[in-house]
Amino acid sequence: MFLSKNGKKIRPTKWLTIQHIDTEAADIYFGITVSKKVGAAVLRNKLKRWVRQGVRQIKFSSKNGKKLVFVFRPQTEAFYEQLAYKEFAEAIKSLAHI
Repeated sequence: MFLSKNGKKIRPTKWLTIQHIDTEAADIYFGITVSKKVGAAVLRNKLKRWVRQGVRQIKFSSKNGKKLVFVFRPQTEAFYEQLAYKEFAEAIKSLAHI
């Protein structure tokens, strides 16, 4: 079962797309896609750390497991450098209801 074909997409902001699907297992699996077009390795790694922290803080409402893929879309130069974790946390707040 491929997440990109069978899963649902949420686009909370213009710079983030989240693909998700329910699983039978109770575990939560997640992946992160950050293109080199987003920025330097330091910036991409910061975004990955944000995703890991955000997933830890989310309390999912369903009892089923989830598979999630976070896709960061390329934006204008220096956009992600000005982005704060608070904005990212607001963007992924909607995940608790899926």
